[in-house]
Amino acid sequence: MAAHNLTDYAKLEEYYEQRLIDIVGKLGKSYLVWQEIFDNGVKVKEDTVISVWRGAKMTEELANITAAGYKTVLSSCWYLNKISYGEDWKKYYACDPQHFNGTAAQKELVIGGGAAMWAEYVDSTNFLSRMWPRASTVGERLWSDPVNTNSTDKAAVRLDNHRCRMLRRGIPAEPLFPSYCLEEYVPPMLSKKKKK
Repeated sequence: MAAHNLTDYAKLEEYYEQRLIDIVGKLGKSYLVWQEIFDNGVKVKEDTVISVWRGAKMTEELANITAAGYKTVLSSCWYLNKISYGEDWKKYYACDPQHFNGTAAQKELVIGGGAAMWAEYVDSTNFLSRMWPRASTVGERLWSDPVNTNSTDKAAVRLDNHRCRMLRRGIPAEPLFPSYCLEEYVPPMLSKKKKK
């Protein structure tokens, strides 16, 4: 750090990221970066896509990034590892990537989003059940007409049917609320063919 007159770790991160972005830029490639790159003032190409992944000031971040003319994707409101008791899927469904103060042109720069999950408490034993069908709520919000995806009551029916479909396909999807699928309650004696 001393050799480059870097006085703190934020400057070290900025130095590292700037060098990496310059290398990728020389290769003629585009890139997606986390919002810290933008926040730290790293010089990025005009076609850079910036990922908004921190949730504290999500709407402010979307407004700032798009006001600067950059495309962005959102994940901060869709971290599936933040599970709480009860119907936590509703908070994922309620997140609207267009809900920030900005012009219509700025909102056009929000090109998508995605569900994300940190893995501190997730491994092969609970990944699928933690992911599904919660990730389906994100998919519906991103891929469907916003006019048709504004009711959690209507979504609940679709998502419950989808959960049952996943169970039939062998995906151990968690319930989103008190409900049941017939596939959950097949007695063991009926689930396997009897040996002759």
